[in-house]
Amino acid sequence: MPGFSDYVENATLNWLRGTAMPTAPAGMFVGLFSSDPTDAATGGTEVTTTIRAAGRPSATFGAPNAAGTIANTALVDFGSAAAPATVSHYAVFDAASGGNKLFSGALTASKSVSAGDPVSFAIGALTLTSD
Repeated sequence: MPGFSDYVENATLNWLRGTAMPTAPAGMFVGLFSSDPTDAATGGTEVTTTIRAAGRPSATFGAPNAAGTIANTALVDFGSAAAPATVSHYAVFDAASGGNKLFSGALTASKSVSAGDPVSFAIGALTLTSD
């Protein structure tokens, strides 16, 4: 199940104790990883630029539903892979490069991407549930 990063968890806990929340992200961007990027954003190997030289594509998420879940409302398109890579995880950041990791999750199965393969997440494929 996708989960919040330590950055978001700590911001929420600090808000609960009276500290202002960080400014909301101006955008959200999806990165691809060959292993778990971890909640602390210290693990995993990001392979986004191996697949897409332009880096992380932007993603748009809808309002939470009754179950407390948000999902992407538009196709997240990496285009055709520039080079082969293995992808097992994704992460959503507040910047196209660098930035703070907001949440991440594992793919249902690891995927070996070949050069020229189309890479994308369909509408509703990226979800985050807050419980």
